Amino acid sequence: MTAMTDSAEPILLQTLSPSRAADFKVCPQLFKFRAIDRIETPPTVHQARGTTAHLALQRLFDEPARQRTPERLYDLFRSAWIELRDDEYPELFATIEEERAWGVESLAILANYFGVEDPTALEPLDRELDMLETVGDMTIRGILDRMEEGPDGLIITDYKTGSAPPERYAIPAFFALKIYGVLIRRRTGTTPRRLRLMYLNGPTVYEIPVTDAQLDAMERQLEALWTAINRAIETERFPPRPGRLCDWCAYRDMCPAFAGSE
Repeated sequence: MTAMTDSAEPILLQTLSPSRAADFKVCPQLFKFRAIDRIETPPTVHQARGTTAHLALQRLFDEPARQRTPERLYDLFRSAWIELRDDEYPELFATIEEERAWGVESLAILANYFGVEDPTALEPLDRELDMLETVGDMTIRGILDRMEEGPDGLIITDYKTGSAPPERYAIPAFFALKIYGVLIRRRTGTTPRRLRLMYLNGPTVYEIPVTDAQLDAMERQLEALWTAINRAIETERFPPRPGRLCDWCAYRDMCPAFAGSE
């Protein structure tokens, strides 16, 4: 996202993804680790499950409606995992038994999908939609899981294979989806009417309505974030923002907020 010129002057932000925007909002230091320093962390079984499940769910809707069964989704998950395993997760499991147990657990989580919606009854307008839109002085890029036409208009859906947060913490989880709402409105001229977070490990579905006023406010918030990120790059100041999520952060051991705490 950024680089240094020969004169050691920082190159400011070129593009911003909804997920990286959410990172900066939560913790500027987290944003720096991921987007500026690009420090890679070892892949986790949860990341592998999420990536594989997204691919399987995307491909489920390539099937004729009558063939969108649990058994077919399980087959798609297995084939997606075979496709991804050697290149992206070659050393994730120490033994075949560990991998098999992970697979059984993953299929049990996927089975929950059929408890929250009937895939034979809908035809998404788009899946895994790669979006690149200009919003003011910004260029925002992201990949939208799914968009479909609902009874009252467009619905944006995001799959999650983890557990849902308590309801009181759910609203901040919609931050990235609201950005996608802005991008869809820019691209199509139509305002999405609902945003859905579908947590399969539960399962739990959180859904909120969305209005033009909310998306206008999100555009203003994005402009402020864009300015704040570029200021942080110029000054090389990315203050950590310790909170309840730090215990699960892959970068905790290198974070200045916890230096010398061990």
